[in-house]
Amino acid sequence: MASTKIDEPTAPTHFYKYRPMSSPEAIERVEQILLRDEIFFAPSSSFNDPFDLNPVFLLDASVEKQRDDFLRLSRKFRPDLSDEKHLAEADRVMKTSLSPSDIEVTTNTIQREHQRAMSTLVGTFCVSEKCDDLLVWAHYADSHRGVCLEFDGFGALMAHAQKVNYQSTRQPINPYVDDRDAMLTKALLTKSEHWNYEVEWRLLRVDEGPGLVRFRPNNLTGVVVGALATNETIRTLKNWASKRFVPLKMYRARTSNKEFKLLVAPFN
Repeated sequence: MASTKIDEPTAPTHFYKYRPMSSPEAIERVEQILLRDEIFFAPSSSFNDPFDLNPVFLLDASVEKQRDDFLRLSRKFRPDLSDEKHLAEADRVMKTSLSPSDIEVTTNTIQREHQRAMSTLVGTFCVSEKCDDLLVWAHYADSHRGVCLEFDGFGALMAHAQKVNYQSTRQPINPYVDDRDAMLTKALLTKSEHWNYEVEWRLLRVDEGPGLVRFRPNNLTGVVVGALATNETIRTLKNWASKRFVPLKMYRARTSNKEFKLLVAPFN
């Protein structure tokens, strides 16, 4: 599995994947994880945040910098051209695509191409540091009727997890200024601070794109059953857990009688 490693913040001991159990498709997704040791890397088109994996671009640099950068890339990717042709192509681009009158059109074209690439070349598996957040249960686990799957934070699977950054404003990608890590962080790991309650980390599949990926059975360590899960859901989860070669811990989320919070404890 190809992944993009950008930085190395301290990882939590466990990660959590919230899933609904409200439809045949949703139930199948959970079954894939519990019985077939497979996780699904989703396309950006399925995200509920229109800004996610959709950064803005800014082509802001001096004419000299733009020209030098174009020549550097041209020589790298078109080594078959003579130096005279590289210079001629640089002159042409500076008068068209990178001219002051056309720079906005060029920037918009780059942004559209980036969105297209994100939807086909990148698959994302999103997890949280927390298993007891009221809003995450409500938004991603069918209003507490679903399940929260626990993964080993130090296992082989989550060793590639990357922490999401939350920002108050959109920070544009400027390829003339940003290095590779900065561009990847802005493009793949940056969200509005409105979402910071999720405390999200991500596994990224770059180039292979969305799809199913197998993991080692011992990377999945537990199942938290939602506070409003039906008896049928509970029976189904217990049955799946009993069939696994590697045992799972079963937990139940319950509402506190004293505070607006969830209490997660081993299943009775």
